Amino acid sequence: MKNSFKLKLLAAAALMASGVTHAAPTVMGNWGVHDDPVEHASVLLGSSAGSFDHIFTFNLVSWNDLVSIAVTNDFGKFNINGSSLQLWKETSVDGNYTNDASLGSFTFDSSSVGMDFGSLGPGNYYYEITGTVLGSKGGSYTIDSYISPVPEPETYAMLLAGLGLIGFSLRRRQPV
Repeated sequence: MKNSFKLKLLAAAALMASGVTHAAPTVMGNWGVHDDPVEHASVLLGSSAGSFDHIFTFNLVSWNDLVSIAVTNDFGKFNINGSSLQLWKETSVDGNYTNDASLGSFTFDSSSVGMDFGSLGPGNYYYEITGTVLGSKGGSYTIDSYISPVPEPETYAMLLAGLGLIGFSLRRRQPV
């Protein structure tokens, strides 16, 4: 009987400890409509920050190609370990950041790393940046998010029509 009580006590302690380490993410920025070609964020963390889980939200109103670049700014007594960036698409705008669709991720460190997430349609998205501050003076990281519009199908049709007209005019100019 005493052993089962100890087991329940240990299970409850483990649940409480896991709740502490898996705290809700902190929203660090809301970029709104990501219509600028580049969105940028630099975050400076104190030495007592420990593990962090940061969110940067944005939305796309049309189809865009998305490229992300991240780097930790480790120098001297600044250091972040285990940094990762993950892109999510919100499936329900509830502010809980749960049950959303992961679109990919990458780890980064003091060497700049990036990823092309490809073409994304209209919707609400967010980056989740996680890591652990190990530096005695803290740590910092920087992320950049680049978009470029995806051409409409009509653009490709006009390109092909133009190339066809150029080919036709060149063929007519050749001497007989």
